Amino acid sequence: MSEGVLRILGGTAKGTRLFSVPGLKVRPALARVRTSLFGILAPDLAEARALDLFAGTGCVGLEAVSRGAASCLFVERDRECAEAIRRNLTKLRFGERCRLVVGDALRFRPGPGEAPWDLVFVDPPYRMYGDPAARAQLVELLDTGLAPDLAPGGRVIAEHPAGQSLEYELRRLVLTDRRVYGQTELSFFERNPEWRPST
Repeated sequence: MSEGVLRILGGTAKGTRLFSVPGLKVRPALARVRTSLFGILAPDLAEARALDLFAGTGCVGLEAVSRGAASCLFVERDRECAEAIRRNLTKLRFGERCRLVVGDALRFRPGPGEAPWDLVFVDPPYRMYGDPAARAQLVELLDTGLAPDLAPGGRVIAEHPAGQSLEYELRRLVLTDRRVYGQTELSFFERNPEWRPST
C-alpha cells in the first residue's frame, strides 16, 4: 500500500519516480516514514554499505544510495518485485553500486567481501510477526545471520507493526531507538556489547 506515486525523496535522484508492482503484494515504506528514517540516518549515510532485506521494490535501499550510501545489496524472492528493482537500478544508474539477489531473505548469507554492513534494512511481511514459527526465523536471521556481520557502529533498522518489536527475543542485538508512525514502528538495533557466546 503506497501513498500515491512512489518516488525517491532526497539526494542525487530526488523526485525520480520508481517502478513498483501493482496490487497489494508489496508494502512500500510510506513517504513520511522514509523521510523520518533518513533524517535520523543522515550522519551515517556517507559511504555506508547497506543491505536491504525483504526489499520489495527496493525503495529504502535506493533512497539510501541516492542520499550517499556507497553501495546496497537487495534481497527479494518475489520475481515481479525483483524485476522492479532491476528496472529501478537501471533508471537511476545505480547498477555499478548495487547488487540484487533473488532469493529468500531468511536464508541470506553474504558472499566473500560483501560484509560488514553499516546499515541493514529489514522489512518482512507484517504477518511474520504474528506467526510464532516465522517470528523465530526472524530472530534467527537477526541474531545469527546479521549481528556478526555488522560493522563497528553498524545498525539494523526493522520495520514492523507497532508494538511487535523483537527486542526481548534478541541476544546479539540491542534496541537503541524506536519510532512509531501510526500502525508502523521502526526499531533501531546495534550489536550488543555485553553479549557473549555460551560455552
